[in-house]
Amino acid sequence: MAKGAFFNVPLHGHVNATLPVVRELVEQGEQITYYLTDSFRSQVERTGARFHRYESTLEGGPKGGAIGFLPARMPGEGRQVLAQLLEVVRAERPDYLVYDPMCLWARMLGQILRIPAITFRPTMAIDPRSGQFAAFFKSRAAAFAGLFEQAGKDLAALMREYDLPPTDFVSVMSQAEPLNLVCVPRSFQVGGDTFDERYVFVGPSIRSRGDAGDFPLEHLAGGPALYISLGTIFNNWPEFYRMCFAAFGGTKWRVVLATGHAVNAAELGPIPDNFLVRPSVPQLEVLERTDVFLTHGGANSLMESFAYGVPVVVIPQMAEQPLNAHRVAELGLGLALEKETVTVEQLRQSVDRVSHEPEFRTKVRAMQQDVRGSGGYLRAAEAILAFRARQG
Repeated sequence: MAKGAFFNVPLHGHVNATLPVVRELVEQGEQITYYLTDSFRSQVERTGARFHRYESTLEGGPKGGAIGFLPARMPGEGRQVLAQLLEVVRAERPDYLVYDPMCLWARMLGQILRIPAITFRPTMAIDPRSGQFAAFFKSRAAAFAGLFEQAGKDLAALMREYDLPPTDFVSVMSQAEPLNLVCVPRSFQVGGDTFDERYVFVGPSIRSRGDAGDFPLEHLAGGPALYISLGTIFNNWPEFYRMCFAAFGGTKWRVVLATGHAVNAAELGPIPDNFLVRPSVPQLEVLERTDVFLTHGGANSLMESFAYGVPVVVIPQMAEQPLNAHRVAELGLGLALEKETVTVEQLRQSVDRVSHEPEFRTKVRAMQQDVRGSGGYLRAAEAILAFRARQG
């Protein structure tokens, strides 16, 4: 039995994909400790892993634009978490560690303690040579210019403090370890054929969560089904939900709308009879019954949609989602709209077009096969065990 350590940022879109992998490793006899914040304790413990808490600067504070550019938060988060975990992990001495690229502090732990490391990427891998990625990063840095400048200074100071080589944010986000697990199929990855054998494109890490509970899935029967969700972070957009009421209320569509917990559905006005509105929904079970997904374009949501053969209309909100939306449109898997200019008529026309033009569903079905062939959490666990075996 070997000891493995998982490290992540306290964001559902980053954590969810790792949980089926952790559970599989535990079932195969690995002793896994997962380092996260208390809000994820129950989810981690359900996998059979040992949970170890840390306190994060990413929780409990304002959820504004700063968190939308996570790299700028890395130095402050790194300083706080390293102070909590360095000696803990030194004493635990895992045989390997698996970390999300947004965990600068986990990368530093591996370097300081000389522990073999694996990256686990919930979205596309970053090739700094790619013009598309370079343009995206430049635009985000410009949007948060003052924050980014200070963060660069903080990053340099942090690396000096721990006697590590200087680095920059592009290098941190594109860091390649001997093994890098990527939760998209190679066919979805921008420049997929340019990544070498260190990258294993496992596709979405999906394992039935069994959490449908008493959710009335029968609402989706009796007509074409539309699922609408803006994810778990930037979903406080009442105006958008009212636009959805206007676009799809009283139509043939059977609509499930997930608002998140920041919005009070009672304040949205009258809810159309063909809508079911909830703060959260069992997404896998809903997607299994969905014809079109109107989504923020988070990688997990997109991959889960494609796993069930569902085309999408994407309205990106933050972070890498504009890149995902561009890729969706480029591959013909759906349509991309802009948050700043979206209208009721655009919503209606885009969903109808994706629903009725067969080419979208044909492209999504091809992607569905790529998703299924990528191996998911089983291939990820297999790659981790093979990596551990090679370490001797």
